[in-house]
Amino acid sequence: MSELERLQDTMMRYLLQPDADNEADCLQWVDDQHGLAAPQRLHIYANAYKARLREVIDTDHEMLGLYLGDELFEQMVSGYLAAYQSPYTSLRQYCDRLPEFLRQDSFFSQYPILSDLAGFERRLFDAFDAAESDRVPVNALEGIAANHWPILKVRFHPSVQLCQFQSNAVESWQALKHNQEPPAPRLGESRYWLLWRNQERVTEFSSLQYWQYRLMAGFLNGDDLSQQCELLLDTFDENETPGQVFAALQAWLEMGIISHFS
Repeated sequence: MSELERLQDTMMRYLLQPDADNEADCLQWVDDQHGLAAPQRLHIYANAYKARLREVIDTDHEMLGLYLGDELFEQMVSGYLAAYQSPYTSLRQYCDRLPEFLRQDSFFSQYPILSDLAGFERRLFDAFDAAESDRVPVNALEGIAANHWPILKVRFHPSVQLCQFQSNAVESWQALKHNQEPPAPRLGESRYWLLWRNQERVTEFSSLQYWQYRLMAGFLNGDDLSQQCELLLDTFDENETPGQVFAALQAWLEMGIISHFS
């Protein structure tokens, strides 16, 4: 290990666990300056590092913070900071494991809606940050040859996200966003959601019925139209199924979430 790598490793250990031993290791590289003793300068740096991470969690998960209230939010932040260090050079990904933390923490795991709230907010970021790509026009279905329909595959815009939650987390998020009291938690019933970024670069989301969720998930998995129609025969009869799938395709075109057909 080079001297620079050793310095970086020592400093990171101190930032993550600022105890007396780690502080002593760091002080060999820190001098008194501008009236501040070396230990004071180290403490300021460590506090600033954690304050910045706290700020990221607060900014990225505003509605979750409102749902928890100040005391529980601070408890969550402290627990997350202790459990996960950031392996990224960008702060954008720092909160990616927050839903996992809320599912596994001995206290917060008692309230599954919290993990769903955090997961929904992460998906909103994913939809907003996704790459751009072409969007096929609304009349694109008219140009598909009849013999190609059975093997038709749908490629969605990179911003498209599918979510399945076992709580009313999204409804609670919406209430908080509109400065309303969130509803009481309702657990145990699957709810399905679609998120995407529209052509004006605004993130949107919409609830899905289970069959719509399955249909989109199948196309995202690479299945073709014939496979998707067969999938839905447990929901619609063989005469209804093609019409339902065609209507879904047309709705997706109007939403601007299909990049191309293949």
